[in-house]
Order: sequence, then structure tokens, then C-alpha cells
Amino acid sequence: MKKIWILCFLITSMSVLYADEKADLNSIVKYINDFNIECSCYSLRPTSKDQLLFPVNYYIIDGLFKKVLKGENRDEYIQKFGNKRKWLVSKNQGVGEFLYLFHAIQEVDDSWQYSPKHKVQNMQDTHNFAFKNYCEVEGKIQNEFARIKKLKITFFESQYQVINSGMNYHVYDEFRKTKSFEVSFPNQAEIVYPMPAYKPVGSTENVPGTIIVLQLNVLEVYPGEEGKPLCAEDFYLGYKARGEYTEVLKQIDKI
Repeated sequence: MKKIWILCFLITSMSVLYADEKADLNSIVKYINDFNIECSCYSLRPTSKDQLLFPVNYYIIDGLFKKVLKGENRDEYIQKFGNKRKWLVSKNQGVGEFLYLFHAIQEVDDSWQYSPKHKVQNMQDTHNFAFKNYCEVEGKIQNEFARIKKLKITFFESQYQVINSGMNYHVYDEFRKTKSFEVSFPNQAEIVYPMPAYKPVGSTENVPGTIIVLQLNVLEVYPGEEGKPLCAEDFYLGYKARGEYTEVLKQIDKI
């Protein structure tokens, strides 16, 4: 009986959302429903930042940045939003801060009907998640910044529907916390690929897919020079079908 109680306690505690988490996740639901976007392709959601922050997805060939550059205010837009890909965090050098990314998974057949045969067994097989655990300026690595030493990655899930004759994504339910992993990195300026071997709970009914949220919690850092913030850049979460991370990075023009 004691073992059963402990197991139940662990399962219950994993599913509990803290107030700040709930607010953060509710803002993601609102963002998806208001802007009809099933991924964090146009915006990243940090709890603390020293400057604007956008994902790699924002700057690639079919990203929003290149689309906007075709308009009349090209120069102004480049000045305001060009190359804002660094997560700079002075507050505690990032320790205790969070960064949220999210993306859809689809478990449907060719007719967009739910099928258990198409359930995602491991997100490492379907999605790329990567970032540079360092920052560079004009191609030169800046070693004065702090780097991430240990990261906690927590997964949340909620199903989405397609409404308005297939024109809009809509999340009806709150996100559920499902599983957490801790990942450690060496004190090196390198690209890291920290996607855990995560099997989504996913769908059990006829819905188009599930939104997966990755909550990154910085647990420890390698300190940089005194007074220098944490700096990591080029965060990317996307379908593997889009290509490997290093190939996707080549789509970013130098602005």
C-alpha cells in the first residue's frame, strides 16, 4: 500500500501546475488561438531577457522576417528586429529562469483521421531541437559570457482542433505536465541537441494533433567574466522533414 501511495503521489505531483507555470502556459494557449500558429516559430517566451528574442524559425526562408522585408519599412524592420537571436539574461546569469518553445505533433493518416499507427513513439525521430550554447559576433565566439551547465526540460501537452473549415488551430484544454528530464553540457562553445527520448501521451481520439511545450529551466551555469550575462543563441524546434539544424541555419541571411 505504501508503494502504491508513493507512486500515486509522484504521478499527481508531476501533473500539478504552479501558478507561474499556469500563467505562462495560458499565454501560449491564447497566442495559438489568437494568431493561428501551432509552433513557436515567430516568438520565444522567456521569463527574463535583456533584449528582444526570436527563434531561428523566424528568420529562415519561409519565416515571417523575410516576408516583412518585402514591405515598405524594410530598413526600419531590419534595424528593430534583425538578428535578435541571442538569449541574454543578466538576472542571476539565467539561473532559475525559463524559456518556452512549442510545436505540434500530428498522429493522423493521409485523410487527417486519427490513427494509432501514426502515434509518435519518440520525439527524437520527428523533431529537431537545438541551440548554440554560446554566442558569437560576426562569426567570432564570445567566451566572456556565461554558458548553460545544466538544464531541466519539462514537457506539457494539450490537444488542438482545427476549426472554421480547417482555417484555424484552437486549443480548448489547459496544458498537462507530463515528464521532466535533466541535461548537462560540457563547458565548451558548441551546438547542443538536448531533445530527450520523449514519448508523447498524444491523442486517443480523432483530433488532428497535439501541441507539445518544452519548458527549459536553467539549473546551473558556467560563469563568464564578472558582470557578464548568460548568452545562448539560435534556438530551434521544428519537424525533421525541414532538414538538419545546421542546414536550417544556412537559410538565415546576414543582416
